[in-house]
Amino acid sequence: MKKQTALITGLAAAGIGIAGEPLAAAGYLPVWAAQILAVIAFPAFVVFIALWWNAKTKDGDIPFIGY
Repeated sequence: MKKQTALITGLAAAGIGIAGEPLAAAGYLPVWAAQILAVIAFPAFVVFIALWWNAKTKDGDIPFIGY
């Protein structure tokens, strides 16, 4: 995975997680659905930002970040 791809995916996960709150407050989304979005999007955000952080700009493997 390229560094830019990891960053875009991480930021997309953050945007999805954050977008649930105003949508629920405006009545477009049930509160429980906004909570599920946040619960699913947060781990994805953390993983992809960690992958972005560890990725090098050159070609090669991304280091193992553990379980």
